Amino acid sequence: MSERDDAQRRAQEIMRRLQHEVRTPISQIMGYAELLEEELEDRGEADLAPDLKKIRAAAQRLLDLADGRLRTEQEPGTPSLPEEDAASAGADATTESTAEDAGSGEAGDRPPRILVVDDDPNAREMLARRLERYGFAVETARDGIEGMRCIESGDPDLVLLEVLMEGMSGLEVLERVRRTRSRSELPIILATALDDSEDAVEGLERGANDYVTKPFDFPVVIARVRSQLEAHRTARQVAELAHQLEFRSAFIRQALGRDVSGDLLVEMAERPDALALGREQRRVMAVVADVKGSRARAEALPPAEHACVLKNVLDGLGDVVAHYGGLVDAVTGDSLVALFGLPLPRDDDAERAVACAVAFQLEMDEINAKNRSAQLPEVEIGVGVAAGDVVMVGLGAGNQVKYKAIGEPLARAAKIEAEARSGEVWICSQTLAAVADVANVDREREIARPEAGEVLQAHRLLGVGGSQLISLRALPSD
Repeated sequence: MSERDDAQRRAQEIMRRLQHEVRTPISQIMGYAELLEEELEDRGEADLAPDLKKIRAAAQRLLDLADGRLRTEQEPGTPSLPEEDAASAGADATTESTAEDAGSGEAGDRPPRILVVDDDPNAREMLARRLERYGFAVETARDGIEGMRCIESGDPDLVLLEVLMEGMSGLEVLERVRRTRSRSELPIILATALDDSEDAVEGLERGANDYVTKPFDFPVVIARVRSQLEAHRTARQVAELAHQLEFRSAFIRQALGRDVSGDLLVEMAERPDALALGREQRRVMAVVADVKGSRARAEALPPAEHACVLKNVLDGLGDVVAHYGGLVDAVTGDSLVALFGLPLPRDDDAERAVACAVAFQLEMDEINAKNRSAQLPEVEIGVGVAAGDVVMVGLGAGNQVKYKAIGEPLARAAKIEAEARSGEVWICSQTLAAVADVANVDREREIARPEAGEVLQAHRLLGVGGSQLISLRALPSD
């Protein structure tokens, strides 16, 4: 940098500092005059109001001189205002609401806490008094270092931060705060006595939420403070709701001992009765998928490769269950059990269950492509679906209790699946009755369950119509 450029930079910095030093006391004159005017009005002593307006008008003229904006002649078409009215234009329209409408918090909440950081004692006092008139709880800090301590120990709701301060500047304070706390966690409004936008732009780039200029247009200051406090409160409420949902989600997952989709967790969080487990029977659709030929494959493959094959299958089928809004009840060895109707019943449980069963078979194309890419063998599955009532029982003791669905539908679906060939989906008669309008079946058979003393009527499912609209590509020949 040349000496000329360096001298020019120093001169600009001196002028910035000079402008700040001149505008700050002028701003205080105007602020205190306005504060006195408001307090006299509250007491019903308005006789001094005209003189106070003259003081503000004179301060405004001095400010114009300092900024080089005083014009000896008015621009054409600009109406002339009396000196008092010029000072109070906009001020009278801002008749301040006091503590009763500070209202940035909910009824019964503590008043919002605002930290004012400014190295000018008069500016701090004036700003604090005016904010307190609006019902805010105000704390002050005499410089950037004390401001950092107050932020770390006091946890304010909002910070009004002067930009130009001796020692640690407002921008340095802002940068340090933003290393650990975001805009939503702690709103910061910059205050500057400079009338250019350089500090404001730099401050916004470094993480400020907003800025105000001196002399303060106080209704604007209050509007911006309230806006940032409302955004801050909303962000905290969202964070708290997210924390509560995550806590409940973790409890639900632990209690059920299985995966639950995100959408279902949200719905369960809105239904306090969703975990009334074991208290009543629930109507469910059970879908069982089992990998065919696992025993022979386990003998032929190294254990690690066999485990990888099963993992690919069960992970892929689990994704299908989540897509259709079901619940993975159990994964044992080479089979997966999914339930529809738990923990929350829906009107379309049956349709989604049979569509999921068909999708299991279609998903095997992707699963086998993944196996081939890893030089692993392709596999096939059979699928069975059954409807009926179950209850949820707690298994285990102490903090290790897991809830398990118990009932005939699971055993029936497993038996139907055992009789299905690779690539097939078979459903029970109760399931068919529930989806008769949309199910496409082509065969039926009887399946004996000697242990239960019953014979199941099973139907081979080719596809599902209606809103689900899914079909098998091909079925094994007889």
